[in-house]
Amino acid sequence: MSMISGKSNKTKNLSSGVKKRALDVGKGKKTAGIKTTTEMVRWGFSRTLAFWGLAVLLFFSHYFKALYFPPQQERALIFAAVIFWLVWLWKWSRQDSIFLADPLDYFVLVFPAVYLFSAFQAANYGLAVDEVVKAALCFLIYWSASRLVRNERDTVTILQVIYLSAAGVALAGLAAATNMIYINRGFLFGRICSVLQYPNTLASLLAAVTLIGLYLWRRAGTVETGSPFAGINFKCINQYLYAAANFLLFAVFIGTKSQGGFLVFLVAITLFFIVIPKSDRAPVFIHFVACCLFSSLTIWLFLHAVADGKTGLAWLWVLLGLVIVLAAQWLYNYFESRGLPRWISEHKKILLAAFLLFVIACLIGAGIYAGGHGDIVKTGIEKIHFRSAIERMYFYHDALKMFRERPILGWGGGGWDEAYRAYQGYFYNSDKIHGYYFQVMVETGVVGLLALLGIWASFLKLTHRLYHGSKTAVAGKFLISVITVAAVSLGLHAAIDFDLSLSSLALVLWTMFGLARGAGIYSGAGAEDKKSKKYVPPNYVVPVIVSAASILVIIFAGSLVLAGNYSAQVGTKVQIQNISQSMETLKKASGYNPFTADYHSNLARLYQYQGNFEEGIYHAQKAVGLSKYNAIRYVELANLFWGKEDGGEEAVNNAEKALSLAPFQVERYEFLAATYFKAGYNDLLKGSRDTAKYYFEKAAGVPDRIENIAATLNDTEKKLWKDAPMICPTAAVKLNVGKSLYLLGRWPEADQTLQAALAGEEVKGEAMLWLAVLRDRQGRTQEAQDLLAEAEKLSPESARKYEEIGSVGTLTY
Repeated sequence: MSMISGKSNKTKNLSSGVKKRALDVGKGKKTAGIKTTTEMVRWGFSRTLAFWGLAVLLFFSHYFKALYFPPQQERALIFAAVIFWLVWLWKWSRQDSIFLADPLDYFVLVFPAVYLFSAFQAANYGLAVDEVVKAALCFLIYWSASRLVRNERDTVTILQVIYLSAAGVALAGLAAATNMIYINRGFLFGRICSVLQYPNTLASLLAAVTLIGLYLWRRAGTVETGSPFAGINFKCINQYLYAAANFLLFAVFIGTKSQGGFLVFLVAITLFFIVIPKSDRAPVFIHFVACCLFSSLTIWLFLHAVADGKTGLAWLWVLLGLVIVLAAQWLYNYFESRGLPRWISEHKKILLAAFLLFVIACLIGAGIYAGGHGDIVKTGIEKIHFRSAIERMYFYHDALKMFRERPILGWGGGGWDEAYRAYQGYFYNSDKIHGYYFQVMVETGVVGLLALLGIWASFLKLTHRLYHGSKTAVAGKFLISVITVAAVSLGLHAAIDFDLSLSSLALVLWTMFGLARGAGIYSGAGAEDKKSKKYVPPNYVVPVIVSAASILVIIFAGSLVLAGNYSAQVGTKVQIQNISQSMETLKKASGYNPFTADYHSNLARLYQYQGNFEEGIYHAQKAVGLSKYNAIRYVELANLFWGKEDGGEEAVNNAEKALSLAPFQVERYEFLAATYFKAGYNDLLKGSRDTAKYYFEKAAGVPDRIENIAATLNDTEKKLWKDAPMICPTAAVKLNVGKSLYLLGRWPEADQTLQAALAGEEVKGEAMLWLAVLRDRQGRTQEAQDLLAEAEKLSPESARKYEEIGSVGTLTY
């Protein structure tokens, strides 16, 4: 019996006609207007290689650190460039030289182009290049997917690949939770993260793939499979495999405990049931409800067993859940064969009313329970992460401040990561904005944001046209529906988190865009294939240009890969004290990738270690030029200037610059106080008493600057401050302030401040030393000797320093 009951004969005939036409294309049958040429025969294999190459990349992308880090992205770009080149060979063999033909094509290409242009004015050139790589990778995957899918079977095959990959990710998450395999950050605080290492991102992926799973489950009973080219044949196991996989996917989705993910999925699943064909709603709803019930109960029992250390019991719950789901699938098939869909169709109003009554009864029951268990309700409310929502509002507010400074082309890729500390309203650590659209706005300005919005607008317009197209059968509508809603689900969650910073997830979204574009091509009855029947000699200019472009991309990405490989070798060489070879290796890395500041920073440190301050300063300045808003670069440069005879002023200027870029980091105040003191002390030794006094007074004023910045915080910001102790003068600050006050002759203040510095274990010995000097100057010799003895226990060189400091004198004596 057909799984889609109630169809008219007209609809069935239309559907079968569309399927037959798609199958003919998939099998390579000639369509009207295409003349077989020698090139078509010679290069036909390139499509097969490209198609399955794309499938391999999509399948394995999650397992290579989700392509989050540049080395994995660069290798993926090389692979994608090869796929792109193979697709072009195949298109050229068919006398098809069309590159862009739809608004969606243009917007998707403009997106990496904007990242490229914004890179020329980037805050950090290395990070900007990394984002160009990611954006280019997304374009190549989109374009390849859109041209490779030629019929519904090809589209479904790509969806199956994405689905199987996500199922593997879900299983890996369960295995990590039970310590069967080790995945760094695979299971954190009772939340499943799997290979994506972040629960919210995993939730976003599984939410979208669950929708695909519902479609594949339904399709397994309605559409024949088994194309010799592009169809993974699940005919033998029918819907049972999908039922089991959907159960696992949804169980792990719930196991992420992602509140944002649950909220987005609620919107997505509602939209899903609104847009899918009416004839499919009841069967899919029954399957979805069954998955929800069994998955929720299973994962709850699973996580409790894991928390108790009973991993065997945890897997037993999973196996039991699978058995129940498969039994439920058998029951569904049994009742379906006896007319369940028809019965549901005939009594849908009664069933809908019963369902609504059930929901109302549940809500009333929940209200009554909540009224009698206020403590439990309070605990539940406390678990809702309102704090995260408020934090995100601050991120977005700070992002808008950055956007207003560079509204056109933004700060370049990685601009937020580079510069956000200079604009944050309170101290937090977040190298991503937790909002993809704000991230794009900061990195590429209004131009990039418009390009991204253009992608969405043209995608939704295209899918709307395909969905309502007169030639689209019911099966085609369902396919377009799932592609659209899966993409929307990913896009919605990306609005509240940094999911798309993981390139593997971005590739899934851009593949959805590509599949929709491909459907637009093949549903147009081969619009791009309509050529003259007259033989046209092959044009070799196009493949030469495309080959050259692909080679350039491969060389560019390969150069970045080589730079990363050389950089990775440095750590080992430094450990064995092979400094010279380490420096040569870093120079090679910098030669292959001249945009990354870290290579120059590392070279500067090695030159400083050798005592070659001139070369060290040169490379530190190069690092600052490539990474203008990183406070650490200026700290390193300031330290190097101490190697110059008159480097105090430059050191102080760089310390001030570092503070201006991270005004809520207390470490910057500690460094500033130390730098001012050192500059003043050096000038005092040289006899420049006025300059020394100026520097000592600046050092003594650092606590006031800390208190001033702390006064800008409101109560909410103080509550949100969690990534470091609340900003206040630390023992390290007090030490240098006390030393400066002593040399200024302000001994009572110095006494009080140095005693306060004794609370810091790291500076206790030096604080005792300076207190000993102060006591000696105050005529309290015995106390001075006692303090010096204590200081020597912590630092054997204290006696020598005591004599040195005592001989310097102060500005008042």
